[in-house]
Amino acid sequence: MIGEGQMDLFGQLDLFGAGAPREETPAVKKISPDSSQNGMVTFKYNPRMKKSIRCVGGFLFGHPEVLLPSYMKAPEFAQAREIAAEWAERAIRRKTQKNKAAVKDLVNRFWTVVDQVLADKGEKTLESRGRVPPIRPKGIYHDLNQVLAAVNETYFNGELTCRITWSNRVGGLSFHSMRKDPLTGEDFHLISISRGYDAQNCPFYAVAGVVYHECLHVVIPVEERGGRRIVHGRQFRQREKRYIYYDEWVKWHKEVLPKNIRAMRRGKEL
Repeated sequence: MIGEGQMDLFGQLDLFGAGAPREETPAVKKISPDSSQNGMVTFKYNPRMKKSIRCVGGFLFGHPEVLLPSYMKAPEFAQAREIAAEWAERAIRRKTQKNKAAVKDLVNRFWTVVDQVLADKGEKTLESRGRVPPIRPKGIYHDLNQVLAAVNETYFNGELTCRITWSNRVGGLSFHSMRKDPLTGEDFHLISISRGYDAQNCPFYAVAGVVYHECLHVVIPVEERGGRRIVHGRQFRQREKRYIYYDEWVKWHKEVLPKNIRAMRRGKEL
């Protein structure tokens, strides 16, 4: 029986405590909501807009003006506004095939960032079909960022680079995928964990077990053998069993998770 002190299995309780010395936060330069950082694009705001943006070309000395929904004037949307400014400067250029593709990519990046900001604020997102859903690591019972930090430090010397989220799928599978950062354009590993683990009946060792399993998919490549893809090969299985509560996690995964998934599909709270 594992009690409330089960987080000690990582020896990482100090990572989340208040004992660490605080570092002074450097002063952050205030960003104006009325223009882009380079001063080339002007922003205006409309309270009636919510899911659209508009561009007026040649407004001031040949530079565009962007009309945004009023809520995007908040400081949290500064990065989204910069993407909107880049979009506007490209949108008024000659419509070449290359420029059209760049404009479309910037629009997708813009709304992806907007959705992420709204999700971080706990507000309803503007998600639409075809757009990647925002990353949501904080659940009702478990914060995946904390779980990942403990697993990373204990089993990967803190060297693993990836992000983590609760999955939007209603099914029971957790999975690993590659995603493109909307701000930098760089690819990154994303671990998605089944929401069946974000339950009152899910102990910390169980959610840590599935996070460790998905972390192994990041560091151990898929094997190609005889034309077949081996996802859980010998090396994977050997390392997976190094998890200190491997047997307990597998038992919970097989016996409890399916019940949680069935309850989710019936709309019941876990």
